[in-house]
Amino acid sequence: MAFFLLLLFFSFYLRFSLMELTLEFAYELLKKEEVPDHIIRHSEKVALISLFLGCLLKEKGEPLDLNLLTCSALLHDIKKMASIKTGENHAFSGYKLMKELGFERAGEIIYAHIFLKAPNPNSPIREEEIVFYADKRVKHDEIVTLKERFKDLRERYGRTLKSLIRMRLLEDMTLLLEKRLFKKIELKPEDLLILNEIKEAKDVLKRCLKGCTTCWRDIFRTRSFS
Repeated sequence: MAFFLLLLFFSFYLRFSLMELTLEFAYELLKKEEVPDHIIRHSEKVALISLFLGCLLKEKGEPLDLNLLTCSALLHDIKKMASIKTGENHAFSGYKLMKELGFERAGEIIYAHIFLKAPNPNSPIREEEIVFYADKRVKHDEIVTLKERFKDLRERYGRTLKSLIRMRLLEDMTLLLEKRLFKKIELKPEDLLILNEIKEAKDVLKRCLKGCTTCWRDIFRTRSFS
C-alpha cells in the first residue's frame, strides 16, 4: 500500500514538473475548464493588449516575462463562470487552480487582476499591472477607452453609493496606472483601439510571442490582422 501511494505521488509530481506554461497549454486549460466562448474572446483581447504593451515595455528595459504575461492574461477569467456556482471570487479561484498545477506566479497575476496592490512608482513594471490594466480596457470582447469601460461598469453595477465610490476609486487608480505604463512608450492609450481589427487572436499571439516587437511592426505595417 505504501509503495502504491509513493508511486501515485511520484506520477503526479512527474506530471506537474514536466508541464510548461505555454499558449497551447493555456488554450487546452480553457477547454478543460469549459470556459464559454464569449469569455475566451474577452480574454484574448486582454492577452493581445498585454503582449503588445509588454513587448514595447520590455524593449524599454522593463524585466517582463512575455510568455508568463500572455498566458496569465489569457487565463485571467478561467474561473469566472464556475464562481457563479461556487460563490467564490473568480480571481481567487483562478489563483488556487494555477497553484495546484504548479504555476503559482501565473496564479498571482490572475489574482491581481481584481486585487492589485498599488505599485511603487519607482519600481519596475510587473506583469500583474499590465494584465490589470488590459482587463479594464476590454468591454465584453471589444477594446475601448477607460472612460467608456467605467461608464459601462457604473451602469451595470453602480446600484449603491458604496459601489459607485468603489468604482470611482478603481477608475482613478487605473488612470494612474495608465500614465505609468504609457510614459515609457511612444504610444497613446487610444492607439490600442487598432487591436480591435485583429480577427484571429490566437494566431497573432503565437506569432508575436516569438518575434515580439518585430512582429507587431510587421502587422501594423502590412495591416495583416488575420
